[in-house]
Amino acid sequence: MFWLLAACNAAPEQPFEEVGYRDGLEPGEPNSGERGTVRISEVFWSGSVKDGTWDPTDVFVELRNESARSLNLSGWRLELTGVRQTSWVIPQSDLEVPVGEHVFAAAKSTGCFPEPDFVIPEMSFSYGDAFVVTLIDADERLIEPAGSTSAPPFAGGFDGDTSRSMERAELMFGAEGTFPHVWHHWTNVEVEVPNDDRMLDECRGRTGASPGRANSTDYSGAFASGNFE
Repeated sequence: MFWLLAACNAAPEQPFEEVGYRDGLEPGEPNSGERGTVRISEVFWSGSVKDGTWDPTDVFVELRNESARSLNLSGWRLELTGVRQTSWVIPQSDLEVPVGEHVFAAAKSTGCFPEPDFVIPEMSFSYGDAFVVTLIDADERLIEPAGSTSAPPFAGGFDGDTSRSMERAELMFGAEGTFPHVWHHWTNVEVEVPNDDRMLDECRGRTGASPGRANSTDYSGAFASGNFE
């Protein structure tokens, strides 16, 4: 006697795997990113000074869109590593960040920066301690790290009178955010459009930062200079 053996189920196929990509065409839908297309351009970790009073909780992180299209950053994440380990999610928004423009996420809108593009109440830094802030898109892609977990902040700080941010040199080609020479202290320079025009008047002069604007001039020397040749 012969028995006919027949399989009841077809042989399993290989699972279909594909990395998702969000084009942001739907209203409010976040975009996917690619490494280096959005830069962490300023970290104001040291707190503001308002009417002579230092507020170490008044902090922000600024981002610059260096991609070839406008981006919705809803659901993107900033991861803080170092003495503290935490992450902050950029809130849902319909804001499209144009190519070449800056936006900033602040811990509050009741401090020196009344009109941040995003408010993240849990944002904070342990003053003076080493940190890395890493930008990750809504699909968990690594976009950009900034800072170091083995050294103090590259720039910025409160000197008892004025608090200054850690700004990225605007002309720095191919440099990673984890390189110290990419960063400099905010510098008080006269410009046609004040870098602090998104700051309260009572904070000007002692709060050195450029929220949502191009960074101030870098005076650190040859490391942070370049040309377009």
